[in-house]
Amino acid sequence: MIERKRISAQKLSEQIAEVLEERIVGGVYAVGERLPPERQLAAEFGVSRPPLRDALGALAARQLLHSRPGGGHYVSEYVQSDFMGAWQGLLGRHEYLRDDVLDFRRSLEGTLASLAAQRRTDEDLARMGFWLAELEAANMRRQVEKQSQADVGFHQSIAEAAHNILFAQLSGSLLRMLHQHTQQNLANMFRVADLKPELMAQHYALFEAIKKRQPHKAAQMAHAHIDFVEQSLKQAAEQQKRSERAAELAEHDRQRLRGR
Repeated sequence: MIERKRISAQKLSEQIAEVLEERIVGGVYAVGERLPPERQLAAEFGVSRPPLRDALGALAARQLLHSRPGGGHYVSEYVQSDFMGAWQGLLGRHEYLRDDVLDFRRSLEGTLASLAAQRRTDEDLARMGFWLAELEAANMRRQVEKQSQADVGFHQSIAEAAHNILFAQLSGSLLRMLHQHTQQNLANMFRVADLKPELMAQHYALFEAIKKRQPHKAAQMAHAHIDFVEQSLKQAAEQQKRSERAAELAEHDRQRLRGR
């Protein structure tokens, strides 16, 4: 009788672990997000704490969860670390890779926008609308960090509206990897000109195409947005180089005059 109970409890914990793992892989619990408290999860599954803790322990052993000081279980970055780790360092060391990343992102986001236009739900649209509002508010306040977060949130909500777990994970990995890079991009682009109205118009056009279930137009809008970002970045880089060159010449002139 004791043995039967032990086996039953083990099977129960495996079932709980499977459900939680599906939520993590599906993006219900995002990377870095804290899971609901054990008490809440136990009530949801209708189980006692021991099988739930066994399930959480199994996910921790698979490196999908980790605990932090002060309690709580968090989704580990391990799910995306292989993709992010190598490229994050490369991007930091090799600026020329930016064009490759943008080229890859252009293709990926065009595909995701097209699928989202075909498969989106009203709930998906509500999420996109939320991030658009956050982006507009951040733009108004000139908060670059929040602009970057909202931009990532908007594009990831499109990826998840495509309802393909592999695409959503790939997009999430790419956007997280580019998060710091995106902040730098925004700052550099805004040095050239106030591009916020045009960028917001592009986001709204993409949203409307998805809302109206226009796959081809949605892909076009996604491509046009990335093309615009790429061109703006090139202009910003050129202006930065000219400014640096001018500063070097000015410093050379000052040193030459001091040497007379």
